[in-house]
Amino acid sequence: MSNRTLYIVVCGAPLASRTADGVKAARANGWDPYVIPTEAALPWLADQDLGNAPVITGNRTPDQPKRTPPPDAVAVVPTTFNTLNAWANGNAHTYALTTLCAALGSRTPTVSVPFAKHDLAGHPAWLASLAVLRYAGVSLIDPHDGSSAKIEPVASGTGGDVAERFEWRWALDLLLT
Repeated sequence: MSNRTLYIVVCGAPLASRTADGVKAARANGWDPYVIPTEAALPWLADQDLGNAPVITGNRTPDQPKRTPPPDAVAVVPTTFNTLNAWANGNAHTYALTTLCAALGSRTPTVSVPFAKHDLAGHPAWLASLAVLRYAGVSLIDPHDGSSAKIEPVASGTGGDVAERFEWRWALDLLLT
């Protein structure tokens, strides 16, 4: 087991189909991964072999102990329109969002892979939220090529192709620097 804990927060978009690859890549890079899916991500995870990585959903009850060690880093792969905007605005109304807001507040190294179609990425809140997260220190990378210089929308109907070409090292390498 590693001494480094990585939370992999997963939102409901085609790139969620690669979560098992992320768990494997994290372990190969010395991380102990914990998967924290949004409600919309759960169907994407159903048939994946996550290699016994803990999947943490919902808030714990007051009498339950903490279910995870504190994170050394967080990877949000993919980050959907809804989650990105809620996170940037400090809305912690789900376990995944509470996790992301706490990581931001504690300055935990975080990388996010925004994944939204053109029509959603054209909404003014999208650019504002990207700016807030960048300002707060979140490393944003493009799902098409791993670039941190630009975030391009995902053309409708191409999400599966973008997910297939995605390389987890793009996200993990940023957490190692």
